[in-house]
Amino acid sequence: MFTERLNLIMRVIEAKSPDLARIIGCDRSNTDRICKGGRIPKKAGKSCLRIVDAIYTLADEHGKMNDLVIQLNCEKAESAEQRKAALINWLYEGEHDAPVKPKPIKEPHPYRSFGQKLNTIMRLAELSNIRLGKLLNVDASYISRFRNGFCSPAANPELMKNICETLLKRLDEQKKLSQLAALIHVSKAELVKEEQVFDIFSSWLFDLEDGDTSSFVFDMIDQFGSASADIIKPPLAFEAAASKEILNENEAVYYGTEGLRRAVIRFLGNVVARKEKELFLYSDQNMDWMVSDPIFLAKWATLMVLCVSGETKIHIIHTIDRDLSEMANAIKSWMPLYPSGMIQSYYCKTVNKSRFSTTLFLCPGYACVSGANVIGTESENGIYRYDTEPAQLNKHMAAYQELLAQSGELIHIYKAFDLNRLGAASSASLSFLGNTLSLATMPSATLSSALERTGADQKTKQHLLTIRREQAELLEQVAKKGFWYEYLPLPSKEALFSGQVLMDLPGLSLAYTPREYAEHIRNIIALSDRLTNYHLFLLTEAAYENIKLLISENAVAATRLKEPYLTFLLEYPIFCRIFVAYAERIKGRYQQDRLTTRRILEQYL
Repeated sequence: MFTERLNLIMRVIEAKSPDLARIIGCDRSNTDRICKGGRIPKKAGKSCLRIVDAIYTLADEHGKMNDLVIQLNCEKAESAEQRKAALINWLYEGEHDAPVKPKPIKEPHPYRSFGQKLNTIMRLAELSNIRLGKLLNVDASYISRFRNGFCSPAANPELMKNICETLLKRLDEQKKLSQLAALIHVSKAELVKEEQVFDIFSSWLFDLEDGDTSSFVFDMIDQFGSASADIIKPPLAFEAAASKEILNENEAVYYGTEGLRRAVIRFLGNVVARKEKELFLYSDQNMDWMVSDPIFLAKWATLMVLCVSGETKIHIIHTIDRDLSEMANAIKSWMPLYPSGMIQSYYCKTVNKSRFSTTLFLCPGYACVSGANVIGTESENGIYRYDTEPAQLNKHMAAYQELLAQSGELIHIYKAFDLNRLGAASSASLSFLGNTLSLATMPSATLSSALERTGADQKTKQHLLTIRREQAELLEQVAKKGFWYEYLPLPSKEALFSGQVLMDLPGLSLAYTPREYAEHIRNIIALSDRLTNYHLFLLTEAAYENIKLLISENAVAATRLKEPYLTFLLEYPIFCRIFVAYAERIKGRYQQDRLTTRRILEQYL
C-alpha cells in the first residue's frame, strides 16, 4: 500500500525519484529503492519524515500544494505540520500503527551550511557576534553574515584557522569538549588528543564549503557598496609619477619588467600631458609586473586617475582566464575609477591557449606599447616595442578592434537601470535580494498615494510609477516561464511604526506607513496565491545593507541604495553562474513552505 500511494502522490505533485533525492540530500539509489518497493521506511521514522518533508517541499516548489491537499482530504489543515502529518497517515493508511498526531517535524539535515554549524557552536560556547568579532579582530556584522549564510571565510585560510582555534579554546575553558564531541558525532577520546582535535573540528566545521564562492560575491558587493561619486585623489603628484627624463625618452624598445614599467610610465605620462581622449588596454601577462612593486603601483595608479579626471576614455579588455581571486583583485583595482563613467570594460570570449603573453597599450594618434613573449620569460627577456609611427598605430588599432569584436562587456554602470539588459525574457529564473519589499510587488495605488503624501512632483511620480510598472511586468513575464525568487527580511513592528522602513524606490528615501506596508503585504499574498512560480524567502537580516541584487543566468545587477545611486551590471557568464549559485545557497538556507510564510506575513495585516 505504501509504495502504491507514494508513487500516486509523486504523480500528483509531478515529481520523480531524483527530485526526492535532491531535496533530501541523499543518493538517488536510496529513493529509487523506496519508490520501487524495495524498502518501506518505518512510519514516522527518520527516513519517513525525510521523504514526507521532501514531498511537501516539492509540492510547494511545483505549485501543486492544492492538488496535494485535495488528494489527502486535509483542506482544513492550518499548518505545514498538520499537512505533513496527514500525508504520513495517508501513506500508511491500513497499517496497524496509531495515527501520527500533528507535531513539528525536525529538519533531517540540521547543518546544510557553515553558517548553521557556526551558529550552533557559538550558542554552545555562549558567544555573541560582538564577542567573537573582538576575539577574531573582525567586525560583528561580518560574524552575523557568516551565521546567516550570506558569506563564508572559505577564501581566507588564516581566518578559518583563527575561527577554529578561538572556538576550541573557548569550549576547552568552559569544559564543553564532551558536548562538542556529541554534537559533531565523534568520541570524547578523539577530542582529548591535542594533535588531532583541531583537524577533526576544522574538517567538521568547513566540510560543506567545497566550491563555495560566496566570498567572491561578498568582495564584489563590498566594492560596489564602497564606490564613491568622486574620482579618487591620485596618491602622488604628476611630477613624482612621471619624471621629465622618462617623458622625453626616445627609446624604440624596452627590455624585461623594469623596461615595461618604464615604457608604461612614459606612455601614460604623455597621455596625461597631451590630454589624449582615448586609451585601449589589453594584457594577459602575469600582473606581478604591476602589483609587486608598491612604488611603481603608486605611479601607475596616479597616472590612471589623472587620465580619468582629464576625461580620457579608457577601454580595457580584462583577462578572464585568470583565477577568481586574481580576477577579483583586478576588478578591485579598477573599481574606484568606474563611477567616473570613463571606464568601459570587456572580457574576451575566446579562450587563450597561447604559449605567449601579450600586452597591448594603445593611444590612437600618439603611441603604442606592445609585447609578445614566451610566458615566464618576461621578467628578464621580455621585449616591448614603443611605436609612434601612424602606420604602425593603425595596425595595432586593427588588431585591438579584432580582439574587441570577440569580447563582451564585463561591467556596465547605469545611473538609471535598464531592465532589458537583465535578459530576463529568456531566463529560467530571477532572484531579488533586497533589504525591503520589492517595488515589483508593490500595488500601483499604494505607490501613488505614498508619493502624493510626500509631495513628490509630477515628473518624479510618473518616473517611479513607470519603473514600478516595468518591474511588475518583468515579474509576471519571468513567473510564466521560470521562477521569481525574492529574499528579504521583515521589519520589527517598532521600526515600522516609527517610520524607519523604507520603500524600494531608486533615488528616493520614503518610509512606509503601517497601512501602506499592510497593503503591500496583502498584494504579496495575492501574488503568491496566483503565481505558483513566485516564491518569497524571509531572511533573518538584510543580505546587504545598501545594495540590492537582481540575479539571472544572463546578468547580475547590483544597485546602490545610497548616493551615488548607481547600478553595476555584470554579464560575464561565469560571474552570473557564481551569483546564481550564491542565491541557490541562500534559498537552501531559508526555504520554507508558502503556508508558513503566509502565516508570518499575515501578522503585518
